Amino acid sequence: MQTIWRLTAAIFALAFWGVSATAQDDPELPAIPDLRTESVHPAWADFEPEFTPYVCPFPAQAPKYAPEEFRCGYVLVPEDRTNPDSRLIQLSVLKIASSSDNPNKRAVVRLTGGPGGPSLGAGRMAAYQAPPQQRFRDAADLIFFDQRGIGYSEAHFCRAVPRSFQNGLLADEGVEKWVGDAQKCLDEARAKGIAIDAYSTWQNAYDVRDIRKALGYEQWTLFGVSYGTMLGQAILEIDRDGVRAAILDSVVPVSKIEGEGWSTFAYGFRSALTSLDASCQDDKACARDISAMSDRFIDAFLALEEEPLILEDLDEGSYLDGRLVMDGTVAAGAVFQALYRNELYAVFPCLLRASETRYAEAICAYSAVLGRTIDHSYGNGMELVANCRSSTHNPPDIRAEEIAAEPVLTRLMGTLPENDLCDRFYRLDPDPAVKPLVTAVPILIGAGATDPITPPNYGQAILPGLANAQYVEFPHTGHGVFVSHFDGCGGDLWLAFLDDPNAEIDTTCLAEIEAPEFLTRLIETKAPYKLARGIQAGNYPILVMIIAGLLVVSLFAFPFGWAARAIQGSETTALDRARPLAWGGALAALLALVLAITQILKTATEHAIALPLGVLPAAGWSVWLALLGFGLTAFALYRAIMSGGFGLQTIGTSIGLAITSAGALYVLIFLLSLGLGPF
Repeated sequence: MQTIWRLTAAIFALAFWGVSATAQDDPELPAIPDLRTESVHPAWADFEPEFTPYVCPFPAQAPKYAPEEFRCGYVLVPEDRTNPDSRLIQLSVLKIASSSDNPNKRAVVRLTGGPGGPSLGAGRMAAYQAPPQQRFRDAADLIFFDQRGIGYSEAHFCRAVPRSFQNGLLADEGVEKWVGDAQKCLDEARAKGIAIDAYSTWQNAYDVRDIRKALGYEQWTLFGVSYGTMLGQAILEIDRDGVRAAILDSVVPVSKIEGEGWSTFAYGFRSALTSLDASCQDDKACARDISAMSDRFIDAFLALEEEPLILEDLDEGSYLDGRLVMDGTVAAGAVFQALYRNELYAVFPCLLRASETRYAEAICAYSAVLGRTIDHSYGNGMELVANCRSSTHNPPDIRAEEIAAEPVLTRLMGTLPENDLCDRFYRLDPDPAVKPLVTAVPILIGAGATDPITPPNYGQAILPGLANAQYVEFPHTGHGVFVSHFDGCGGDLWLAFLDDPNAEIDTTCLAEIEAPEFLTRLIETKAPYKLARGIQAGNYPILVMIIAGLLVVSLFAFPFGWAARAIQGSETTALDRARPLAWGGALAALLALVLAITQILKTATEHAIALPLGVLPAAGWSVWLALLGFGLTAFALYRAIMSGGFGLQTIGTSIGLAITSAGALYVLIFLLSLGLGPF
């Protein structure tokens, strides 16, 4: 097999093939008829869907909930609306009733991305019982459902098929294994009687219409994210009267993006890296320490391409046999994936450092953070079919132009055309949903300036067909902009638009989105990460805990002893002020330990992928505090011995002084062993 097919195509291309050339653009293919009548058999013309309540399918994990507020159920829909004899399949639905009177009977239906991403689960119910989500429940009924072939909905096929990179093989071998697995599971699904061709965006759009009718809403608002925006565009065609408004977050266009190779993932990758570079240059520390971040990343990818890094003992729930071959393509894919999440931007210098130095332990940790669990709820089968049916043949001359526009990243991200891949395990049969949208329905479009998979110009590309649209671009943000900022600006804009879709929304809050504070300098040490991993595995540092306990006892023992002697009126043996010195030393040693642990935890929680490389610089102050603590306790012990009062007459105090000094010394040694010292 030619090596032009690269691993990341299998990682990412399957999720977003809808951005490629479509049948609507190819004069040699038949024109696509109106979506509202295309291929729906008359037998299903008068189909009346119903909502059937049932017990939520995740009671063990879900918190207690009021059944009248959180209603689970299913809606039966035709599996294949082109077949008069089609069976009915169940679509699982969760309705979260508005916590207000909701006099306007507003409802919002969430269209999940992927395609293939599940929507229902205990976490969803827990989230919408929490106070931060109250304002969204006040605004409308919230409807979630698992699309056909996904999660708790039927049919189950091609679930938990590992991605190419998860097979622990070299790139070409991994792709061959993945294609074989995909072909096998699709054949098995056909043999079981599953109409796999019907797991398409077009049929999916009709499912959403039927759910609306079954729940009794005359109209509702669509909220689509990523692939959900492609689905939303199809729904706006086939169910125009049923849509009050639409919020499209991180748009996947359904027609070709014109110019300069924009239908390749590499071009969006370059756009995102350029945006990140600009943020780096605006940050003094990043500009000083990193400079051209994107160029350095690409150099690191190419170095790994020349000499891949083999990683072992990874989580077998994400990587079969716990093995990952980290070559330039996989490394590029990891950075591509990390760009989705703006909370990771600050630690991109750490990701760069690990890539450049080939630091295996750090890269293993990053693989755990960025990796994807092999999940039985994910609709891999629906993903395969929907993506292939949203793609058509891309002419060779267009493909050549795309490659020429971004040759290096295109090579790293995968150069095999999407249609060639589909031809290998499925087929190409353009979905009637692949049709540019023309509508006057109010639409709010959100884009992220640093989104690599649906960059800003994707959202801008569909604007010409929208007579009543508003476009907002979130700075310093990746994929899923409203979701990323739901607690702040994203949620505010979402609610404002829902309240009055025809009013111009106030976007001044976008200026409040802060640029990343790049973490360019750490105390580089591996020990804190090993300590954290040990604690995760249940190996607690018992001796450290005992020493910390003894120091706490010292803090109380010295003042209590003084108070007891004062109350009893007993004479205090002079120890040349050793007691207060020891007390101060114990306090300093404890503060040092607390500071070190706090900074390690802060690194782990706020900068998770930085911890394998080191800890935040503030942790270095802990060694100086520990040195002060040991100095004070040692000086206290020395003064007590030299005072002549040290010994049997003051045995309790003498033992306390010795233990305190030893404890402070141990804290100092422990912190130095973590690599937190300046030397």
